Amino acid sequence: MSRSNKQLSAEQLLRIVLDTIPLRVFWKDTDLNYLGANQKLIDDIGFDRIEDLIGQSDYAIYSSPEEADPKRADDRKVITSGEAKLNIEEPLPIAGKKDKWLRTNKVPMRTPAGEIIGILGTYQDITAEVEYRQLIEHQALIDPLTKLANRRCLQNQIRDLDYQVAGLLFIDLDRFKQINDTLGHAIGDKLLQKVAGHFQTVADNHGALLARLGGDEFSIFLTQDNETDIKQQLADIAESALTIVDMPIEIEQHIVTVGASIGITTIESKTRSTTDSFTEADLAMYKAKVNGGNRYSFFEDSLKTSAQRKHTLYTQLHNAIDNQEFYLVYQPQFNADQELIGAEALARWRNSELGEVSPAEFIQIAEESGMIDKIGQWVIKQALEDAKQWHSLLHVSSNFKLAINVSSKQFYNKHLVDYVKQQLNDQSFDAQHLEIEITESLLLEQKQDALTAINELKNLGISIAIDDFGTGYSSLSYLAVLPLDKLKVDRAFVTDLANNETNKKLVEAMVGLAASLKLNIIAEGVETMTEIDALKTLNCFEYQGYYFDKPLSYSAFSDKYNNKR
Repeated sequence: MSRSNKQLSAEQLLRIVLDTIPLRVFWKDTDLNYLGANQKLIDDIGFDRIEDLIGQSDYAIYSSPEEADPKRADDRKVITSGEAKLNIEEPLPIAGKKDKWLRTNKVPMRTPAGEIIGILGTYQDITAEVEYRQLIEHQALIDPLTKLANRRCLQNQIRDLDYQVAGLLFIDLDRFKQINDTLGHAIGDKLLQKVAGHFQTVADNHGALLARLGGDEFSIFLTQDNETDIKQQLADIAESALTIVDMPIEIEQHIVTVGASIGITTIESKTRSTTDSFTEADLAMYKAKVNGGNRYSFFEDSLKTSAQRKHTLYTQLHNAIDNQEFYLVYQPQFNADQELIGAEALARWRNSELGEVSPAEFIQIAEESGMIDKIGQWVIKQALEDAKQWHSLLHVSSNFKLAINVSSKQFYNKHLVDYVKQQLNDQSFDAQHLEIEITESLLLEQKQDALTAINELKNLGISIAIDDFGTGYSSLSYLAVLPLDKLKVDRAFVTDLANNETNKKLVEAMVGLAASLKLNIIAEGVETMTEIDALKTLNCFEYQGYYFDKPLSYSAFSDKYNNKR
């Protein structure tokens, strides 16, 4: 021990140690009165001297018994049980100032014989640590762009709030992606901020909570103490949101407009999961969007049934090709002399669990899931194999064409043209006997990659036809520019053609348009001789439909049209 330490009394040395420890230290007797403390604690509680604390209880430190009593109860439990209480985090109220946060440890003081004679406690000021944690937790609940509550915060509110009945609106902006892609993400972010402000006004007016779920999705949560008119209130909120979001918004000299699709569900029991509520509102929103957007829709049980059906189809579709569940049928095409001039290949799906699945169902799911490329390639390969046999065995006319529908989604696959070229080469199939059918929606989208692919297919010698012509929104300028060969008049215009003057005029206009562009034209869905006669008078001389034949399997087609000219 150094000479200076020898000159200090044991009490002085202990005091130096206590005041040096980076903790607040105190000790009490079994009556819970203070016996001592270090200077850091004295400074915290605002006393002038340690001596002023000795003999005092917590009632002299805290501003009210309500604050002191819990501390004393903890101390008494330590003394009576003989067990320590460690790492307890608790606030320390300070009059006129922000509360501090403490991490407290309390242990019983014992004599060498084991008798408990009091309690020794320490606490550490962890205010900075707690405030940092609170900041992190706050940021985890707040959307940084709009400063709104985020999905997690909203889920917590739905779980924690007291209510009799509630409603959830799921809002998805219409046309946001187009604006974001065209004007840039900076403009897109500012648009989201402005829209968030508009929605906040709507939510505030109805006493509801607004949250941003992510991307261009928002949600409004409304609670009520009774079920009176909850649906009407939710509808009113939706109407207000649709009205305000439909107004033009100016952002950096750009005037933009967005709409919204809104799904609504009611929450009639707090016991249900928030996941179910979001799922229902999301399904209702999707219904609103499918129906054209800029509208709201309430959840119905049928939507969940439809979603479950869709999920089942997706799961089964994933392995349908490997399980050889797809097959092709062919609907023959004829000219006015009833000569066989072609056939359209149509994909069909027979699943072991679901039975026959309509193309109207599985094509959409295949497109949404990305499986359309794999299915489309199988169709091309199988159809070319079948048609090659017909050219060899059926002695079909030299102008016989195999028509294959190609989804607009397939045109976004850069390998489409190469795959078609490879199949033509592998099967030695003359490209002049192949016709690719596209939809008008592909022209409307005007994607350069797709338009380039159409030109490349044409350069291979393949004919290009527009399927279901008249039902879409194709640009006439693209009809003139693209290397098209044929228009297919949709069956909607052929049905009852002889008696429907409007359809007559429309078909006459289509025939005239095709003639002016030097395109062939064929009518789909022909079912009666009367319709054929009407089409002939309008100068349409190629037909496809049940009047001639239903779609046939490869073997049935081969048997029926053997040597058919």
